[in-house]
Amino acid sequence: MNSMVQDSVRTVHGAAVDSVVDKTLLPDPVIPIIQWIFQRPPWVMWGGVVLAVAILALILRWLWPKRQKIFGWIGSRSRGLKTAMVGCILLIVLLAVGLGYKSYHFVETDRRFCNGCHIFISSGQAWEQPDTGYYSLVPQLEGKHDTLSCHACHELKPVKEAVKMVLWMSGVRGEEIPAHAKVPRTTCERCHVTGAAKETWQAIAATAGHRTHLESDSSALKGKVECLTCHARTAHRFLPADTTCVQKGCHLTEATRIKLGRMSGQSELHCTVCHKFTKPVAALATRDSAAGALRPDFKQCLSCHQMTAQLTQFSLNRDPHSGSCGMCHDPHAQAKPADAMRSCTDAQCHAQTRDVAFHAGAAHRRVAQNCILCHQPHAARVDASDCRGCHERVRGSVTGPGRKANPPVPFDTTKALKQSVGPHPPDREPRGKGDAPPEISGSAALPPPVAVDSFNHDRHNKLPCTTCHDPASKKSKLTFEPPRGCQICHHQAPSKSDCASCHEAAEMASPHQIEVSISPAGRAPRVRTIGFNHDRHQLPCTTCHVAPVTMTLADSVATCRGCHAQHHQVERDCAGCHRAAVQVSKAHGLADHEGCAACHTASPVRDLQPTRNFCLACHGVDQDHYQGAECSTCHLQSDPAAFKPRLAAAVERP
Repeated sequence: MNSMVQDSVRTVHGAAVDSVVDKTLLPDPVIPIIQWIFQRPPWVMWGGVVLAVAILALILRWLWPKRQKIFGWIGSRSRGLKTAMVGCILLIVLLAVGLGYKSYHFVETDRRFCNGCHIFISSGQAWEQPDTGYYSLVPQLEGKHDTLSCHACHELKPVKEAVKMVLWMSGVRGEEIPAHAKVPRTTCERCHVTGAAKETWQAIAATAGHRTHLESDSSALKGKVECLTCHARTAHRFLPADTTCVQKGCHLTEATRIKLGRMSGQSELHCTVCHKFTKPVAALATRDSAAGALRPDFKQCLSCHQMTAQLTQFSLNRDPHSGSCGMCHDPHAQAKPADAMRSCTDAQCHAQTRDVAFHAGAAHRRVAQNCILCHQPHAARVDASDCRGCHERVRGSVTGPGRKANPPVPFDTTKALKQSVGPHPPDREPRGKGDAPPEISGSAALPPPVAVDSFNHDRHNKLPCTTCHDPASKKSKLTFEPPRGCQICHHQAPSKSDCASCHEAAEMASPHQIEVSISPAGRAPRVRTIGFNHDRHQLPCTTCHVAPVTMTLADSVATCRGCHAQHHQVERDCAGCHRAAVQVSKAHGLADHEGCAACHTASPVRDLQPTRNFCLACHGVDQDHYQGAECSTCHLQSDPAAFKPRLAAAVERP
């Protein structure tokens, strides 16, 4: 018997067992007969064939010369005897046909015929075949396939099988005999796609492993992957084995060897322990998505107790990769966990980091390649606006990657200004020990003045730094040009803003000087400076400050005409704006209060009425003189309404 075959079945699960002969495998009396026939030496088998042919030839030679006598004797017999003889001949023919059909059916469908060359071994059973012939040991069919005949899957081709029979009878054994034809994919599909098992096929075909291998467009897989390429690698078991993945160069042995940490060198784990071959994939998912589903995720990694101890702080909610460990970690290529950092760009996940302005800007380009300086593994999301928090974490890192980095802490601009203009030690020649320090005289002894930070960072420390600072800039500029940039932020909703939060009361206490142009009739315009007092105008700021963003005054407001254009009504307090600074001392009479239209525009003069408020514009020092009484009653000898037409009278002025 072939020693290799014997050695392959002397162990069960890697442990040596005693050699036994299990006679229960041969309970059928037909199997020993078949095995006796097929296991005879070649001279016996060919001798039997030659002997059978010789006997047949002798019988024919003896009968052929006597054929006429035989037919004559039969013709001379009675009708009854002839009928009986025909019946016997038909019976013999029927028996021959039946025996032939039974033999064909036995060869075609009965596994006992295959026992002439093969012995089927149950799973986990040890077997030692005595040296009485040559047998090929094959795992016995198990599961739902155990009721199938051999030729249900192995198609019988008479010509090829006849050639094998001739070779076998000639003493050819082992690999010199052509192997049985491979079971084609169509054979499996007869049951699993269109037959009795079709109900489960859709679910099987939709799994990640099947879609990755059957839908691949690569030259290595397309049209070359059959069902039994992976299944029945250990014949008739119909389960994918670990040797399947590396057979015929599908996955090279070196590429599948584990190299990571303490897992290095282990070979007991099946590929499907980590790569979930049967993981369901959505019908609309692409083939690439199906391949991605084969990557190990946190469920597979944490199923190992060693990984559970290593990842005590792991939180799926904080992981930006949704727990897909295999996206970064590759135990077949990485020797230590830190090597996963290289996969950030090598796996084409973040291959364009150099093109991201935030990383390429002046603020971060020196450390952009050290991803974990800012991004923590398994919690890599970083708030780009939290500059203070990130910089403080990096500065406080003693043992981590930030121990050599010293990023500036935001909002400490005054300190930064001092450092940038601080005194530099003067150059001098080296001196011996004990020499006096160099003398510094004049302005060199004093440090230059430190610029004051014009921007109050403390008042804005609730804002992200990126609101004003542009980390993507090649020169680290601001995101705006002041002062307009400040106004864009602070004047976004002026009607709802509290202006006093930025503009202090002292800023608006003193009157603002405004130049107003006055155009008397027939004379050149004159510019007059008047004081605008915010306290006297208790109005919402947006009543006058209307320009978007800048909040500048409208033109009509800047000249006071926007509100005061119709200010000659009787109820107006003329003295509010036109109060004379001193008492009018020039002697004047009634005629001096007539003909105002001679100098002033006629239309506003027609609205004037010499009430007490009108008079106090020039005679303000007399505001306490007979309070409540009309001035015109005594001084103009007329009530205000009666004297009104005389103000607009056309009087020639010198």
